[in-house]
Amino acid sequence: MADPSTTVDASLVEDAATAVPQPISELESLRLLVQQQAAALDTFVKNQQSVNRGKKVGADGLTKKERRALKAGAEKNVEISNAKTNTIDESLNQPKNNVAVNSKSSKGKLQNDSSTPIKSQVKNHTESPPKADTQKSQKTLDAKIKENEKETLSKAEIKAQRRAVQEAQRQAKANQKLVVTPNNNNQATKENIKQNEQNIKLGKKVSPKIDLIKSPIKHRVQLFNHLYVGDFQEQNLKRYTLNKDIHPAFLQLGAQYLSRSILGSNARCLAMLSALKTLTNDFRTPPKQEFCRSLESTLKASITHLNTCRPLAVSMTNALRQFKLLLTQIDTNLSDNEKRSLLQERIDKYIQEEIEKAGEAISNEVNKKISDNDIILIYGYSSLILRILVDAQKAGKKFRVVIVDARPLLEGREMLRRLVCANIECSYLLINAVSFVMSRVTKVLLGAHALLANGYVMSRTGTAQVALVANSFKKPVLVCCETYKFCERVQTDSFVYNEIADPDKVVTVDASEKSSYLLNWRDNNYLTPLNLMYDVTPSDFVTAVVTEIAVLPCTSVPVILRIRPVE
Repeated sequence: MADPSTTVDASLVEDAATAVPQPISELESLRLLVQQQAAALDTFVKNQQSVNRGKKVGADGLTKKERRALKAGAEKNVEISNAKTNTIDESLNQPKNNVAVNSKSSKGKLQNDSSTPIKSQVKNHTESPPKADTQKSQKTLDAKIKENEKETLSKAEIKAQRRAVQEAQRQAKANQKLVVTPNNNNQATKENIKQNEQNIKLGKKVSPKIDLIKSPIKHRVQLFNHLYVGDFQEQNLKRYTLNKDIHPAFLQLGAQYLSRSILGSNARCLAMLSALKTLTNDFRTPPKQEFCRSLESTLKASITHLNTCRPLAVSMTNALRQFKLLLTQIDTNLSDNEKRSLLQERIDKYIQEEIEKAGEAISNEVNKKISDNDIILIYGYSSLILRILVDAQKAGKKFRVVIVDARPLLEGREMLRRLVCANIECSYLLINAVSFVMSRVTKVLLGAHALLANGYVMSRTGTAQVALVANSFKKPVLVCCETYKFCERVQTDSFVYNEIADPDKVVTVDASEKSSYLLNWRDNNYLTPLNLMYDVTPSDFVTAVVTEIAVLPCTSVPVILRIRPVE
């Protein structure tokens, strides 16, 4: 018995086999075509949604690849010369074309080729950007166009464009300066406006006139530039007017220092101490103030004036330190008259002990070294050396003195005059001939401006040369110096600390020589005279230093400074 599910109606089979396809009407064919297109559209939309799920879509409805392709297409199709005129048209047309191209590339996954025109139309219709997005894309296109212009231009052309812009800006500023505003309403006159228009048309550069003022030539040696205080041509007595804060004694002393009428370390210190006694005697305490305090402030102004006229010597600095220390040690319960008398007594005691008695002790010590028929060489002028030689002559010793001198001060002339007056046999020569007489000399006596802590001797310029020649001839060199000239400063050259004197003294040999061609050295750019006051002699060239304490080596200066009693 046969299965009923497998049985087929024989009549239906025969009807199907014998069935002939009937002709379809036009309306049915159109309906079928619409149904196929709708089905294809549905499938495309579903596929596109599935593809865009894994991609990031921006606010303009485009992915990164589509946006990148859009920019690449815009860079290729936009021409640089007509960028501004064709930007709007190309920015409106280019995104649609690029979207169509991108839609074709995305449709490669679909296998239905017959639906491509419909899909492209739907893509362009559904993903067309709004007006705001078109404006953004237009701005991006303008920026890209400018970048392309910069890339296409060479560096030279870019520089030329920048120069042109700068010249135009300068010309505009210059033209603005020419406009005159006579009224308060800032209205320019017609003439100025016409002149500005002509200048703009002609492209003239208007530059203001600059009056060149020739600055005076500064004749300064660069190595010693830190030592210059001012122009010596301007330093005269008229420069320093009367000042109520400065005592007349210090005004007079400053004028003497400035004119170099007082020379020598001892002479300058004695003159300062004498002016200090006068100041102490004439000083009156202001109301509601203490004597010592107010005196110290007044003294400070006077010392500043002296330092302006000429830098203070080491001997003056040490004496002032002792005086200021004394001001702090005076009993405040004493009356002003008692304080005044006490200060004057201490000043006299300092002069007597540190200068007078110290010089006498040094003279006695050096006289022990001087024997008959000695030939003693000295350099320049020194009050202590003069005292030693005069005392030796009074002691009945027979010796000869060779005086070595040097320009510009020529202090040896005064030394020669005083020694001759003391009936001492002398010879006079300049420093350039010192090597010719050094072989006959038995000993060398030198003065000192200061003795430094490292054993170097600071003295008048030329002292180091004399000591060097004496050392080469194996002659003993004795430096005579009081201990109040010892200094804690360390110096190995004459550059760091020194004093510069008037350069006019160097260019003139004598006051009678008015026709010297060096007198006009200030008008010569290539001539700068230098007049240094001091030099530094190494301790290797000095045999010993004679002080009121003992005959010591130069290296004993720190010891003397340590054991020296503080008054």
